[in-house]
Amino acid sequence: MACLKIKKEYCLVAALFLMLIFFVFFNKISELNIVELKYQDIEIKGKKIISEVVSEPVEQYRGLSFREDLCANCGMLFVFPDKEERQFVMRNMNFPLDILFIDDDKIINIAADLPPEGSEPVNIYVSGAAVNYVLELPAGFCRENEIVVGDTVKINN
Repeated sequence: MACLKIKKEYCLVAALFLMLIFFVFFNKISELNIVELKYQDIEIKGKKIISEVVSEPVEQYRGLSFREDLCANCGMLFVFPDKEERQFVMRNMNFPLDILFIDDDKIINIAADLPPEGSEPVNIYVSGAAVNYVLELPAGFCRENEIVVGDTVKINN
């Protein structure tokens, strides 16, 4: 009988310990900054683009790396808190891109039909001027839609 009472106490302590671990684990998970995807409608020359928005440095570093593709009217908008000359590479890309460098609402530079590169990219694509947005689109998008430097970009909030 005394043996059964000791086992019950161990079970109760073990159950309380497991509940404590679950509570701590659940609270830590909820504290993590789990990335919530944000999307933004963009319009250039009447062409609507659904764009994933990335504004955190980790998200920006990853960009579209390792993704398999990008839909024809989709893009990724890099939003920066300041205006600086920006440099982009095609690190770990699986498909070619057009990259638009944007100052507020004007396209400052376009790097078109960029080939994918591996983990150690050689080519660096620069804005050539201070910009606060960079938009990545499927390769050929600018050519097909006659988008050129100087065009206005409407970012719909």
